[in-house]
Amino acid sequence: MRSSLKRQFALAAGAVAIVGMGALSACSSDKKEEPAETTAPTQSSAPASPSPTEKSVGSGGGNSFSPTVKATPAPTALPGNVVTGG
Repeated sequence: MRSSLKRQFALAAGAVAIVGMGALSACSSDKKEEPAETTAPTQSSAPASPSPTEKSVGSGGGNSFSPTVKATPAPTALPGNVVTGG
């Protein structure tokens, strides 16, 4: 019975401490400086359209960005053979 009373008291004290810290930090008198407003230059003309991208980088043709090295396939076992290692 005493241990449950101690736990409830500790829980209540912790909750009060958390609420108190939140209240003190929210009510602090320190004022943070507001960032200075900067004005961006205005443009009266519409932005230029982007230039088209180049479709073929080299004379290799096809997809030149595909990998040239192929990985070896994973080893497989015959059906019914289970290798668990160890």
